Amino acid sequence: MSSGLPTLNRLRKPELVEIAERTKLTDISDLNKGDLAVALDKHLSDNQATLSNDKKLADYFKRLAAPARGESPVKREPRVELATPASEKKTPGRKPKQRETASSRDSESEDAAKSPAFKTPLNKAQASVARSSSRVRSVIESTTQQLPPSPAIVTDAIDRQTARMREGLETAWTDSGVVEYQHALRSALSSLKAVETIVLLLEGGSMLKELVPLRYLTTTPAVDAIHLPSLPIKVPDLFVLLSGSFWAPFTLWLLSGLILPLIAAYFINLSYQAATGGSGARRSRSSSAAADRASFDPLTFNIAKALLVYKVYVDHLGFFDLFSHYTIARVNASVPGGWGGMLTGTAIGVIGTLYEAILHRQ
Repeated sequence: MSSGLPTLNRLRKPELVEIAERTKLTDISDLNKGDLAVALDKHLSDNQATLSNDKKLADYFKRLAAPARGESPVKREPRVELATPASEKKTPGRKPKQRETASSRDSESEDAAKSPAFKTPLNKAQASVARSSSRVRSVIESTTQQLPPSPAIVTDAIDRQTARMREGLETAWTDSGVVEYQHALRSALSSLKAVETIVLLLEGGSMLKELVPLRYLTTTPAVDAIHLPSLPIKVPDLFVLLSGSFWAPFTLWLLSGLILPLIAAYFINLSYQAATGGSGARRSRSSSAAADRASFDPLTFNIAKALLVYKVYVDHLGFFDLFSHYTIARVNASVPGGWGGMLTGTAIGVIGTLYEAILHRQ
């Protein structure tokens, strides 16, 4: 080993390979860095005469020409051995000096590799490869930082977001007041009076639809931009209210379907007797309130209406010839289902009355 070998050990392997190729050293493909440095040291020492003019190897040959350590002609001063602590004493089987020498040599090689004197410029291909590798490494690191720690954390985050969204929807639904309106509508429709009102509205609405014709007013222009065709506008012809063709059928339906049954339900009132307890003129406050609620007997109302419907629209009872057969037939054709539909409505009222009485008895 020559004195120039530490200089070669400081270099990196690509630099050693470049020097070997420049000095025409062959058979170096299978050598590692240490063996390559030793082979290159031997090759350069043997060919010092021809390679000493290479400027890039000036440091090596300068170091090679220097005397080796321990061979200086100057007389060494007597070495004074200092006392070493007990922990630094040699122990059998260990070689601390060699380890210190190897570590110092590695640190020297690393310092030499970092120094700009021994760095060789990279070509364009190596520089582009280095830049692309650093870019890929930065992308991988940023992607790794953005990834969640585990799927369980992702699932918990989704569950929390879903629960928060559900709570927001429930709060918005409650604040909108739809629930209160729903309960109010349900309470209003859950009574026999509401059922009777719905039946009468169906019959009366069908009567008005048949008796009041629609009159053409105008036509809206078509809008091609939104594909809206022209629409005719029709309004109810209210001039029919001045003719007998409207009032005769409507009055017949009003008498047979509402007014006369209500009169019968007011005077023949079994629920009124049950509410007052047959006390006559003297009534308590509670019995008076119950009597006010039972001012019309729904059972009597529906039975009276069924009898009138059958007699008027089946037997053509004209109330002392006040209404013609044409009027009776027109009412019968205007109501949904005719006289059969009106009898069905009375049957629904009777069943509802009996069911409500059973519920009150329980």
